[in-house]
Amino acid sequence: MVKHSLLLRNTLLLAGGIVLTLAVLIASETGNLRLREGYTQAVRSQQLQSDLGALVGELVNAEAGQRGFLLTGKESYLDPYYAALPRITQLMQQIRQHYADDPEGLRLFAETSQFVTRKVNEMALTLVYGKRDVDVALDLIRTDYGKQTMENARRGLEHLQARESGTVTHNLEAAEHDLQLSRYGIGLLTAINILLLVAVGLGHSRRMAMAEAARVQLEEESARLDRKVRARTRQLSALAAHLQRVTEDEKTRLARELHDELGAILTAIKLDLHWVRLRVQETHPEARDKITRVMLHVDQSIQIKRRLIEDLRPTVLLNLGLREAIVQTVEDVGTRNEWETTVDLPETVPQLRDSAAIALYRIVQESLNNASKYAEARHVAVSLACTPQALTLVVRDDGIGLPPDFDAGSTAGHHGLLGMEQRVTALGGTMHIDSAPGKGVTVRVVVPLTTTVLAPPEEEVEA
Repeated sequence: MVKHSLLLRNTLLLAGGIVLTLAVLIASETGNLRLREGYTQAVRSQQLQSDLGALVGELVNAEAGQRGFLLTGKESYLDPYYAALPRITQLMQQIRQHYADDPEGLRLFAETSQFVTRKVNEMALTLVYGKRDVDVALDLIRTDYGKQTMENARRGLEHLQARESGTVTHNLEAAEHDLQLSRYGIGLLTAINILLLVAVGLGHSRRMAMAEAARVQLEEESARLDRKVRARTRQLSALAAHLQRVTEDEKTRLARELHDELGAILTAIKLDLHWVRLRVQETHPEARDKITRVMLHVDQSIQIKRRLIEDLRPTVLLNLGLREAIVQTVEDVGTRNEWETTVDLPETVPQLRDSAAIALYRIVQESLNNASKYAEARHVAVSLACTPQALTLVVRDDGIGLPPDFDAGSTAGHHGLLGMEQRVTALGGTMHIDSAPGKGVTVRVVVPLTTTVLAPPEEEVEA
């Protein structure tokens, strides 16, 4: 019962605090809107005052130019007059736009603008007479018509300026009042928040122990899952490396069978066909031609067999080593794709285990294959650098580069790159891919020269 009463009290307190907070926020936001509106109105009034003052100044400039011309007869005195006329027209349009939403102001400005127009017309008329007969223009000026018109225009513009000044004062006073209300509202809102925080904090402290216990349990579960994921990742990496080794072993077996069995069969067929062709070339010309074509087919089969063997297990790699195998495959692929190729390899390469050599060779082969299929490259460079600690392999092309959405930190979805990365990981090395659209692709592989990469010394092998 006490617990229920405490819960009801806290609920009512929170509900009341929320309602009061919303009311204060609404009042504060309303005050802010009035402040913004008042500020906008004040800025508009100040701009309008500036335009009204500028209009008076331009009228004075125009009148000064007019009087100077009539007194001296020099056309140069009319420069201020001609410069002021378009400015007067522009200012009157701006002021009229300012008063578009103010009917009273628009009416007052319409009355004043009549005097401004009359003054402009009076100045134009005197200039017309002045260019014909200066005395007539001076007599027209002495009638004081222009002076009265100017005074009426100035008086009307000053009245509008005073009106706008009063508007600015009124808006500033209203803004000060709204600002004071906002301060009171913020103070009240702060007090309410403090009370709510105290009330909520008491209940929150009771839940902290339960939350801490739940957090510890979640951390333990997360650590357990993380260990499981790491173990599964190691298993998958080991499985991938095993599958690659099995694949290479199977390729080696197939290459050996193709070379030993199929090679021997094709060679025997070719020898037998050659024997038969010698026997029938004089007595059966048609059979001789058929046998010749069959021998050509056998030669093609032998070439296909050799190419398959090279793809499965390159003999150059087995017989001459990694350096010569890289040189040959770069030359072959470069010639086939009409590339300019650059090969930078050391004169001697450390003796590597077969698994490491074939892995590095496959990386070069896959990189060239990718460049051939997708890069649209014109130049490909392959370099190999050796230090006592590591071996660095770099394959670079100047093609179109990888797609913009390619994530350099992940090879997911790019199976060739994923296979290359898995080979490097199995050797304990790292692979970095650098690419940008239109700037080619650079594959950099660094493999440490550990006992799993370097071949054992010959004396150990002999032992």
